[in-house]
Amino acid sequence: MNLAAGLKRLMLGPEETEIPALKRNDRCWCNSGKKYKACHQAEDDRKRSAQRATAAKQPAGSLKRGF
Repeated sequence: MNLAAGLKRLMLGPEETEIPALKRNDRCWCNSGKKYKACHQAEDDRKRSAQRATAAKQPAGSLKRGF
């Protein structure tokens, strides 16, 4: 990691992990043995909609803290 990347990570915080794309009837990514629709689908859908809402509010090409 170079100095610029280290400073950027320090200023902006850790990157969020991407939510895996699963179909409703696949086994859940958490290895619970349940189907995705009965385990984490609702929570993941809320996270995706929140990410879309924050992305829509920011102007294209801008970063959070002026890098």
